[in-house]
Amino acid sequence: MKKTLIALAVLAASGASFAQVSITGEYAYGWNTSNSSTGVEKSGLGVDTSFVKFAASEDLGGGLKAAAEMSLDGFARGTATGGDNSLTLTGGFGRIKLANDKGADYLSSVIGGIAGLDGKVYGARTINDSVAYTSPSFGGLTFGLSHTEHTNAQGLGVGAASNNDQRSNSLSASYAAGPLAVTGAFTSWDNQSTEAAAPNNAKTRVRAKGSYNFGAFTLGAGVVQVQRNKGTTTESILAVTAPLGALTLGFDVGSSKRDDSGTVANDITKSGYGLKAVYALSKRTSLVGAYTNWDEGGTQRANLTELLVSHTF
Repeated sequence: MKKTLIALAVLAASGASFAQVSITGEYAYGWNTSNSSTGVEKSGLGVDTSFVKFAASEDLGGGLKAAAEMSLDGFARGTATGGDNSLTLTGGFGRIKLANDKGADYLSSVIGGIAGLDGKVYGARTINDSVAYTSPSFGGLTFGLSHTEHTNAQGLGVGAASNNDQRSNSLSASYAAGPLAVTGAFTSWDNQSTEAAAPNNAKTRVRAKGSYNFGAFTLGAGVVQVQRNKGTTTESILAVTAPLGALTLGFDVGSSKRDDSGTVANDITKSGYGLKAVYALSKRTSLVGAYTNWDEGGTQRANLTELLVSHTF
């Protein structure tokens, strides 16, 4: 212990920089019951969320700062899987971020997330490798450029280019000032193949979302349209949250429509909605109740009810 303190004192005296390290995470446990569109019912106790994030940052001097984040997710008896991870460099020029992550559910997170509709009404999120640049704020306005590679093979040198998977480039703009927050982006994919060989491959995507905090409640909306080799997919959401002291209530409704795919079975319209109530017992511990109902193309609608206790640290 004395040797450690002496070493730290010597480094401090020499002016060496220290990395600031933090460990955060969330654990949520509870009960849920679900009914799929095929009529299969499931219910029981279990772990809903269990992840740990390690974050470190270092002041490089001259206004530069480096930060890294690594996560472990899905803890179970004897196992844990890798989660989102990233490395960022920030300064007067803006921010450069290198990441391997799923990223946020774009539409369901329009006002912080209520009942996620990804993998239900919308397509499931996928793991991507990306490099992105975000400009400094110009009176609340920022711009961004990013390159993303989607692949099932994780690791250096085995990404989309090696597997001939699709890669994308995006240009975005965001504005946030006071109660208003809006963002929009245009994305273009390569490796599109042909309509005959890959009718579902994406060509371009336009998406936009925004929210406004009225004080008593926050209202948000968003839309995404993807042009494919054959047909288009349009997704949208409308959401509202209202804080009532320690209790926060939320509601969202979303839809997805595939048009002109050339195959009747693929021209599917889906819809869903979610209700969520969060009661804060403290700044880090909450009681959560959520109900999600959606159409997944079966003979009936699917639904999910969750009752959880969540603790963050």
